[in-house]
Amino acid sequence: MSKKFIFTLIFIILCAIIFSGYWHEEDIDDLAYVVALGFDIGESKELKMTFQISIPSATNSNGSGNSGSSSDKSSKDTLTKSIECSSIYSGINELNSLTSKDVNLSHCKFIVFSDKLAKKGIYKYIYTLENNAELRSTCNILISTCPATEFLSYTNPIFENSTAKYYKIIANSTSYSGFTSNITLNHLYTSISDTFGETCAILGGIKEDNITESVNSSVATSGPSSSSNSSNNSGDQNEKKTDIVVGGLAVFKGENYVGNLTVDETLPYLIITNDLKEAVVSVPNPFDDNSFIDLHLSQNMECSHKVNIRNSVPEITTDVDLNVTLLSNLESSHITSTKQLSDLEKAISDYISKLILNYYEKTSKEYKSDIAKLGKYAVHLFPTTQDWIDYDWNSKYETSTFNVNVNVIVNTSYFIS
Repeated sequence: MSKKFIFTLIFIILCAIIFSGYWHEEDIDDLAYVVALGFDIGESKELKMTFQISIPSATNSNGSGNSGSSSDKSSKDTLTKSIECSSIYSGINELNSLTSKDVNLSHCKFIVFSDKLAKKGIYKYIYTLENNAELRSTCNILISTCPATEFLSYTNPIFENSTAKYYKIIANSTSYSGFTSNITLNHLYTSISDTFGETCAILGGIKEDNITESVNSSVATSGPSSSSNSSNNSGDQNEKKTDIVVGGLAVFKGENYVGNLTVDETLPYLIITNDLKEAVVSVPNPFDDNSFIDLHLSQNMECSHKVNIRNSVPEITTDVDLNVTLLSNLESSHITSTKQLSDLEKAISDYISKLILNYYEKTSKEYKSDIAKLGKYAVHLFPTTQDWIDYDWNSKYETSTFNVNVNVIVNTSYFIS
């Protein structure tokens, strides 16, 4: 076979590839982009799926009618539609049959499960979602204390034009608020069957606030709300407004949701997993029993853990090194010597130590769930993988004993004589 023939053949193949065009293409105007998914227990079928779909700006004011077993609500830049179905893919197919566009999950930011469904176990849903070719494994998982359809319906940001961007801000806020952790679909999927510990998810819900708002106010409040005074007269009117709340963690035991950690209880989790970037906390003032000190926390170095096992009981030692900046304006008389600064550092150290010990107590004794995955610090004590599996860390964690050492360095501009 001559070289000329080979080069000619290669040239023909390249031309066929370059000029053949795409084998499949879709116009973005033909796609319905889902920004959030919700899952509840269905009334007539296994699931109630809620799709929060982005509405193009050109059709932002258009509505959509109900059809079949679905319901929909329009809010700002999204349309929320609920469908009862027997499985995830059957729900997507049913929505495709009800809309004029092809449902696309590639821009989904949040997946919301109701707490009632999560208590029954969500592994089969997580497995299906993780293996969906369109869905990104970086989208966040949230457990809602209210029905998922309500959570998505009340998600109506005032200061953001895009709901998708609002969800992104919620996820990114974990790096500076310390209110929750950035738990993704991939994290939950890989952690549910992990031998080193259990898993967790972001916690959310809704709350109602009674507000007084001027009728002539130039700032309009939008979103699902019920007004307690429908008078059209000028002046103030009372209104009940419902908003979403995101903060804390949902704790899992295996695939089942078993309980919550509050915002204060989430801080120790972030510290011991080295996920704390920065946070502002209030601690009791050691110089005044009737006041608190506001602190800015960050980690000087990664938290270290040491695990020993005696008589099958884990003994866990945690060493924490924190950098603290005072935000409160203490009286200058409070810190005038090295001893007083040491007293302040000790008070902060004791407070953080207590928070971490309370976290360990709650997760081990009440929930029996090691969501911090401390088992990875014990696996080296076992000569073989089978020995580690037979030990069953997830069942032994509840018997653990804990020792916590917190070192605090306070940065202050006060003069020390």
